[in-house]
Amino acid sequence: MEGRPDILLSTGSLFHLPLETIARIARDAGFVGMELIMSTPDYAPGQELLDRLGGTPVRSLHAPFRQWSKWGGHLRSWQATVALANFLGEADNVTLHPPSTGLSEIVHYRWFKKSQDLSALLGAEDGLSLSLENLPWTERSPLARDPFTSLLKTIEEKDLAMTLDVCHLGVSRRNVLEDLSRVPMERLSNVHFSDATSWQEHLWPGTGELPLDDVLRELARRGFTGHLTVELSPECFPSQEDLVVEKLASLREHLARLLAGGR
Repeated sequence: MEGRPDILLSTGSLFHLPLETIARIARDAGFVGMELIMSTPDYAPGQELLDRLGGTPVRSLHAPFRQWSKWGGHLRSWQATVALANFLGEADNVTLHPPSTGLSEIVHYRWFKKSQDLSALLGAEDGLSLSLENLPWTERSPLARDPFTSLLKTIEEKDLAMTLDVCHLGVSRRNVLEDLSRVPMERLSNVHFSDATSWQEHLWPGTGELPLDDVLRELARRGFTGHLTVELSPECFPSQEDLVVEKLASLREHLARLLAGGR
């Protein structure tokens, strides 16, 4: 990761649209690439997927976070995501949700806790980082009474990267800037960027309660060079494609200006 951060568009922001349309919107709005949410096993290595992307780079992938049976289980869904990242070549990050202790994830949770060298186990090629994402936490979090500290410890112990989701911090009633200050920049590979209120997440920046401009300035000050991924709710957008492009392009320019140290 060199130079300034890459500003990406998460395909989850427009998941109601065909992938071909999302890729075109990202390209027309000036994004350098996308984070591809693995929402279906149809996203598999091959020319068909490349044709659907239409030349828009996928710089990061997000492993499935529900309906794992479509891939044959949690582990195989992670393996499929890493295999696709290897195939695409331009991807250098895979975002993973830490498994929970819930009944549907307990087997995967135990495997993950015991795992060593996750990159080798999942077959990640050199240059591809695996990053754990902070999720919205309750007082019963499986990551103990201070889940953020526990997550940072897990990342360090397993030699992983981090995807910091600022809106998840917001709905967890955490101090976003304080938590950001605790993340080593060499571990931070991706920032999921959106606003939040006390109970709503993935809002358009400026419509919630989070100090997002200050977050961008702090990332610039600390020399962040990973991915900044715009991850919004589809409800944030108008229905006309040209207006979606216009709105996203304006946001991207604002983010780029602050990440470059401007105002």
